[in-house]
Amino acid sequence: MSDQTEVYIKNLLKEGIRVARKLPDGSSDMDSFIVSGNEEKFFLPGPEVSLVILAPEGIDSNRVSINLKSDVDLLMLYSRTNSNWSIQIVPNDLAPETPMITYITIGENEPWD
Repeated sequence: MSDQTEVYIKNLLKEGIRVARKLPDGSSDMDSFIVSGNEEKFFLPGPEVSLVILAPEGIDSNRVSINLKSDVDLLMLYSRTNSNWSIQIVPNDLAPETPMITYITIGENEPWD
């Protein structure tokens, strides 16, 4: 099973978004802020770790376009009450050493450069 991926998150919303990496015990070992128009790289080291993307205050995550493109199987959950998205690797049939890259665009649907 391929159990890790590099994740590139591009924010096309007019406001900034916060991204946290959640560990299996519920704590966070990374917290980042992506301003409008920027992109940042994150690392998901295994299926027990997730990335949580928080929508700007007042924005319902269910009404925002999110585009995900990945070589690895991912689970993406939306939470209307918390206005966030959670991204996590799910078990798959890929070889463990397979290099994986995931692209996530939040906001307008635009092609990746």
